[in-house]
Amino acid sequence: MAIGLDSDRALEDETEDQFGFVGMAKRLAPSIIEASKGDGMVVGLEGRWGSGKTSLLNFLREELAAAESEDIHTITVAPWLNGDSTTLVMSLLGPIADVLEKKEAKQSEAKGILGTFNRKKASEIGGLISLYGQKTARTLVPLASLAGFFVPGAQVAAGALRAGGEALGQFSSREATPSELKRAIAEKIEALRVGFVVILDDLDRLEPEQAVEVVRLVRSVADFPRVAYLMCYDREVLAQALKEGLKVQDGDLFLQKIVQLTFAIPLPEPFDLRTQFRKEAEAIFAEITGAAPDGELLEDLASAVDREGMGLSTPREVKLALNGIRFVYPSVADDVYFPDFCRLHLIKTTNFKLYKWLEEYLSVRSILVTGDGSITNDSKATLGISLKELLPSEEVGASRSIWALRQFIPGVRTNEDASKRVFSEVSLREAGDAIELKRLGSPLHYRYYFALTGPKTVMPDDDFNQLLEFARSDLPSLKARLEHFSRSLRQSGRTWFEHILDRLDDALVSKLDKETVAGIVLAMSDTMDSVIATDSKPRAFAFRVTSTAVRVAERLLVRLRAVDHESFEKVSKEVAEKGTALNWLVGNFFRDQMWDHGKVGDRPSQPGRWVFTDDFLNVLLEIMRTRLSSTEVQEKIAEMPDVSTFLFGWRDISGEAEAQEWVASNSATDAGFLSILNHLRSWAMSDSVYYPLHKSSIEAFFDLESTVARLAALRGGAHGELVRELETAMEQARH
Repeated sequence: MAIGLDSDRALEDETEDQFGFVGMAKRLAPSIIEASKGDGMVVGLEGRWGSGKTSLLNFLREELAAAESEDIHTITVAPWLNGDSTTLVMSLLGPIADVLEKKEAKQSEAKGILGTFNRKKASEIGGLISLYGQKTARTLVPLASLAGFFVPGAQVAAGALRAGGEALGQFSSREATPSELKRAIAEKIEALRVGFVVILDDLDRLEPEQAVEVVRLVRSVADFPRVAYLMCYDREVLAQALKEGLKVQDGDLFLQKIVQLTFAIPLPEPFDLRTQFRKEAEAIFAEITGAAPDGELLEDLASAVDREGMGLSTPREVKLALNGIRFVYPSVADDVYFPDFCRLHLIKTTNFKLYKWLEEYLSVRSILVTGDGSITNDSKATLGISLKELLPSEEVGASRSIWALRQFIPGVRTNEDASKRVFSEVSLREAGDAIELKRLGSPLHYRYYFALTGPKTVMPDDDFNQLLEFARSDLPSLKARLEHFSRSLRQSGRTWFEHILDRLDDALVSKLDKETVAGIVLAMSDTMDSVIATDSKPRAFAFRVTSTAVRVAERLLVRLRAVDHESFEKVSKEVAEKGTALNWLVGNFFRDQMWDHGKVGDRPSQPGRWVFTDDFLNVLLEIMRTRLSSTEVQEKIAEMPDVSTFLFGWRDISGEAEAQEWVASNSATDAGFLSILNHLRSWAMSDSVYYPLHKSSIEAFFDLESTVARLAALRGGAHGELVRELETAMEQARH
């Protein structure tokens, strides 16, 4: 839906003038009128594209119209609309001829001269101008034929040409020269005391060849007495066109030979453009959301417009930026932060290269944050170099500085090392605020600012918020959705379940209520084995989902402990007593807690980082030991998705005896023996993926020499292929 788009047409209504064009017109008009009473003058009205030249001309016409009572007539010519030089000349001379004819007829009538005489005199003037127009057009561009128009659509009568010829009888039998025709016309103008203001608008739209023709026209045709020419153009653009068209070194110098004085559209007063932009932006926000911006949002909007609005230089740029907002914001209002949205459209209008840099940087940063990709130092350096070129200022408060960009784009900073100017660390609070407010720097929302849709690797907020609602009120639905997402792959190859874990960072978890936290923890304790079953492929340079899930579960429990200690203990006991994802609980979650407490392993963490107190962890471990000793649990071990991690976790929690006993019992058959060894293999990656079987893994549950001998004895049997694979895996582990 587009609302109130601005067509960017020049202003005509004085009430819409916000930049003082009406006042300029009132003060310029008298000087232009005076210029039309003298020997002729060419005035240049100069201004950049979009600076308001045509708006000022519209108001000037209103002021000049009042001067017709003084026999001053305004003629507007749009050279870029005319097809050839003849039409161009006649579009200028035709209206002059028409005015002169009427003036002479009126004077003759006042003197009581007969109407037939009036028509004859009028035809003489028309004929003179027609002949002059044709000759002038021929000198400008040789044409195969002449259009023969006073004005587009009004054909010159043959009688007028004959009358013009009769008026030139003074030149005897020879053909009158353009100079002689010009002098005759000038005498008529002087005698009738009529003045003209000729406006030549949009000269900066012309192709170089066209620009040359128009300037030649002004030089050759324009110097009649009592005619003032107002040429409107962007000086730099027209000068360049003349340089190309005339093959001269300095088009601006050539232009100075034609234009006798200039008036440049003044720069808007400080803050005028920003004030207009902010006023209309606030109106857009109110129209779409139903409420005016206030509080922190209004402060951020003011700050964004004040800083990025420094780059605005013309009223047209204000319109372009506002039109972009009007056109897009209704579609993404729920997915973007309005001050950042305005900021980006200001950048897009005033510094398009920076806009494209931001799009690239934020897209790469998004996949880095979500873990869906990586970037080399060389690529970082390339981005850092281009950033410095776009924002070279070292001044802290300058809008064109990396420091200023850092205020709303995370991960950028000033640094001599180009690769360190981008993707630097961001505080958890800053990252959390960006996501919560849906800011431009949010890896989950940035794409709405550029493409109207979220990143393909990011779950829409509505879907994610539904999961949080399930955690509060519908645990079975949450479990079903988590299992579904554990099987659903994103384009990067990672699952949507992993994305959910990524979203549950410190910043988000710190804002969740106790019911939501409890629901997520309980759902994970029942679904993680399904996740492990679908996430068995090794991935280089990435944490396994099991490890990420442990960190998330710890984060959630710490949050629950902070908001309601009683609920924390209740949920923790329920996880130990009833959690059905025993493979993950035993092999990952509780085993990690034991390592943190120094009960096993050699990497204890500081007590301040523990999820559980030592005493409470002992209570939970005792619950787990009781469950692990049951026949019901032990009968399910062989079907678990990651038997190896379960066995090591069971050994650490319950001691070696029970795990060793289960291994001995289940390896009594050759198939069971080989299956357990196969489960004990790890993985490594170099030129390809390998699955070595390490000596330490074997010795955790078997006697190494007996294992090697048993494998050798099985080489020629029914399981020979698997035996050879295991022996190769042992050899790989040694190397």
